[in-house]
Amino acid sequence: MQLEKPDFVELLHLLAPDFKAKVTNNQVAVHAQVGKGYCWAEKLPSGITVLVSDTCLRESVVVERPEGEEHFFTLQFNEEAADETDLAVKPKRNVEEFESFVKLSHTLLPETFIFPKTKRLRSVKFFFNKEHLSTLVGKQAFEEVLSQYFPVEMNSKNLEPIATEYRVMLDDLWTDRMSQPLRLNYIQNRVLLLLEKYIVKLYERRDLKGKKVKRSEDETLRLMKVEALLVKNFAVAPPTIDELSRISAMSPTKLKNDFKALYRLPIYEYYQKNRMLKAKSLLVLAKYTIKEVGIMVGYSNLSHFANTFKKEFGFLPSEIAAKDGVLVYSK
Repeated sequence: MQLEKPDFVELLHLLAPDFKAKVTNNQVAVHAQVGKGYCWAEKLPSGITVLVSDTCLRESVVVERPEGEEHFFTLQFNEEAADETDLAVKPKRNVEEFESFVKLSHTLLPETFIFPKTKRLRSVKFFFNKEHLSTLVGKQAFEEVLSQYFPVEMNSKNLEPIATEYRVMLDDLWTDRMSQPLRLNYIQNRVLLLLEKYIVKLYERRDLKGKKVKRSEDETLRLMKVEALLVKNFAVAPPTIDELSRISAMSPTKLKNDFKALYRLPIYEYYQKNRMLKAKSLLVLAKYTIKEVGIMVGYSNLSHFANTFKKEFGFLPSEIAAKDGVLVYSK
């Protein structure tokens, strides 16, 4: 199928027949005959259109976006699901190929969006233009970002990994039934934060140019595979350095040094931070007890879980609650 214009709400309607589903309130649920999952799309108050999906299909669905005349950018976040909270906790890790990346593109060049078969893929995609960018970064930084940073990113074959900074906003969006009083403003806030974090990381990479560990594209992809495996299933113990070293085909020393250079944290500090972020996102859903969430992120001792959680966030799991999808704390 083809997406003729930069509008993800339109794409949702194009996807519906392949998902054997009807569009209701800009949402579709994948029919069991073709797989499982959901997609939803919105046109936000700023004019940005966003598509959020979590799918696992029996056959791939491919969307071609031909070269267009309108000047829009696309920023997309694609990652393998961290774990299966809607199913029984899996007793072991499944070491397989992962794709987890951030990608920037432009509508002046053709692009392909793929919803793969037999693989659960979560994705957030949104179209934005120069006006949105100018409003976000200000006039002074606008020209620099547009003329120096974005062309380099779009011409690079190296994909940026999804790091911790993105996951809080992504987990807020990866829900099939987001219902709260200021829903569109809430979504827009998360989308703009994702874009802002992306630009900040562009600046960080420019500042670190010449200082970071030299890596080939293949080495970067192997590190991204390590990261995806680390955060895939918190219910089991994390892989050992020796396991990760074999998976990445790197020596333990090189693996630890390169991972820290790419993700800004040592391997197990990164694992632990994302583990606690996952716990917080599960608690906000208000679907599970504190004990259930603790088990989902690998804690059999509730006191240990509570103390670790407080060390990370400054408050206990019992002091967190969700009201209409909005995070609140009670002291």
